[in-house]
Amino acid sequence: MAAGLRLVPYDGACAARVVAWCAASPFSSEWVPAATAPDAVLAGWLEDPDITGFLLLRSGVPAAYGELWLEPDDAEAELAHLVVDPAERRQGLGRALAVSLVDRARKGGLTNVFLRVHHDNEVAIGCYASAGFARCSHEDEAEFNLGQPATYQWMQHRAEP
Repeated sequence: MAAGLRLVPYDGACAARVVAWCAASPFSSEWVPAATAPDAVLAGWLEDPDITGFLLLRSGVPAAYGELWLEPDDAEAELAHLVVDPAERRQGLGRALAVSLVDRARKGGLTNVFLRVHHDNEVAIGCYASAGFARCSHEDEAEFNLGQPATYQWMQHRAEP
């Protein structure tokens, strides 16, 4: 990881900041229900014991947030709720966050790591591709999108060489 960057477990201390980052993006604002307290938003995201939130710190200051959704029985993980502070975007932090979360999943023995992204979020798609993700097949996407609130582009991290 780049100098000055560190991935730490989310401790609940900056829910308002994370929710504000989400609200500032047309792609993640849907994650934040209107008139819901920030602490309640994050608590809702993290109520499943197989979901863990993380902050990416830059020089000790929160710069990005993301989650690992674990499916240990299937050796799978999904990266979710990935968001970067709007003032820090386009500086490689999204890539650093995704790579760090993949590393964390792989160290936990999870070999299949996925994420989903809106089809028209070209910046995020490029970011994830630079982090080692490739689009899933159309057949897999169709299956993964069953029951989802939107039709997403699904990406899988390429296996390590």
